[in-house]
Amino acid sequence: DEVVDNAVESLAGRFDPVNGGFGGAPKFPQASVLEFMLRAARRGTPRALEMITTTLDQMANGGIHDQVGGGFHRYTVDAIWLVPHFEKMLYDNAQIARLYLDGWRLTRNDRYRQVCERTLEYVLREMTDPDGGFYSAQDADSEGIEGKFFVWSPSEVTDVLGLADGERFCRWFDITPTGNFEGH
Repeated sequence: DEVVDNAVESLAGRFDPVNGGFGGAPKFPQASVLEFMLRAARRGTPRALEMITTTLDQMANGGIHDQVGGGFHRYTVDAIWLVPHFEKMLYDNAQIARLYLDGWRLTRNDRYRQVCERTLEYVLREMTDPDGGFYSAQDADSEGIEGKFFVWSPSEVTDVLGLADGERFCRWFDITPTGNFEGH
């Protein structure tokens, strides 16, 4: 018990209380650390519960989480989970899906269940080989450009969805003319 409490306090010194996670940029999910926090929270360590729920909430709402296609990118280049490195790894998505499942089991926060389900749906839809097995990763580059598949300008969105739906989509996902990744 004392060892676990000491470890939680040590990690608390590196915890980002606003954005969740540990440390600054680049920011990785660190699934094994988060799994430890879940276990400590199950033991009744309040600080661990605060750290794990803050992190799960911020990751689910951030750019590390593909809000449209599901799944999680490998890491973000910033400290606020906003701008991802667009590569998606099978092992990250498997570990993160389990974190959200365990987070739901602990808190009964339905958002965690939904994120887990969408992540697994993404893996089954995009990372499963039709002949069996799974792909290990989805590359960050599309047509030779990093992130091209994942970033859009408002005009690209309205061209596809029409003006009214496109504007609503852009407001919902905060897509602006200046963008947040290399002009998108």
